[in-house]
Amino acid sequence: MRIVDKNGKRKRRYLVYMIMIVSFLIVSLTACEFRKTSVEKVKDLDYTVCDESRLPHELVKLINDKKKEPFKFTYRTNDYLYIVVGYGAQDRVDLNVMMTELYLTENAIFVETDLTTKETTTLEDGLVSYPWIAVKCELYDVPVTFK
Repeated sequence: MRIVDKNGKRKRRYLVYMIMIVSFLIVSLTACEFRKTSVEKVKDLDYTVCDESRLPHELVKLINDKKKEPFKFTYRTNDYLYIVVGYGAQDRVDLNVMMTELYLTENAIFVETDLTTKETTTLEDGLVSYPWIAVKCELYDVPVTFK
């Protein structure tokens, strides 16, 4: 037969509660910051659509690694910001990716692209295309938001 020490249980319970409270305070008081992203346009951004020959080698490798699935990412160099959007494997060759919006707000860059077609033709069975767009623009130190 085991004798239960009520004071021991209370001490353990108190210790558990204290650990939970301290953990909550540590998480709550870290340097996390919630910032509301403004969507009000400050200005349209000038950009250049780049083919593979005008992109950094590392960026071309990233695109080729990711192109089978839809993707959206940015790539920064010392001088430029590259914004890249891909639509993954498609069963058509007549697809174009268009930049429909690229603008700066107070604290973000907003990007919107669209996948368009020229015709209604399809590829032969088994052939696939990987439409993507990469644009180069001035380097800003704000996050990029994809619509």
